[in-house]
Amino acid sequence: MREMLLLLCLFGVVACSETKKPPANVLGPEKFQKVLTDLILADALSTERSFKDTSLKIKDANAAYFLKIFELHGVTKNEFMRSYNFYLSRPDLLRVISDSVSAVLNRENLKLTTDTVKPKPNGNNSPKIRIRDGNK
Repeated sequence: MREMLLLLCLFGVVACSETKKPPANVLGPEKFQKVLTDLILADALSTERSFKDTSLKIKDANAAYFLKIFELHGVTKNEFMRSYNFYLSRPDLLRVISDSVSAVLNRENLKLTTDTVKPKPNGNNSPKIRIRDGNK
């Protein structure tokens, strides 16, 4: 009986101890984060384009963008989906990836918004105010 209890405890410890490393058939966290970031950007682009061109079908545009992104990163749709499902089953790892994706997107957004408001080359960035002389 004692041996059975010990065996059950050992089985419980082994079953509950999860490794932080994903299986070999799953994209690593960094690669998955890069692909996911590009997919989110592509989805935003196709959504924005659909507002300008109402004949554009978002689903078709996304499919084309997504396939190109998979090609650029050297992964297949199946590899990505297998990895996606794995990370969905591991909220601890998915949270780290999501935070990383969010940070990258925030940095890109900040870069884009600050690049649109560039200082004047002469260094004088304050608006010119003309004061009227009451004598003229």
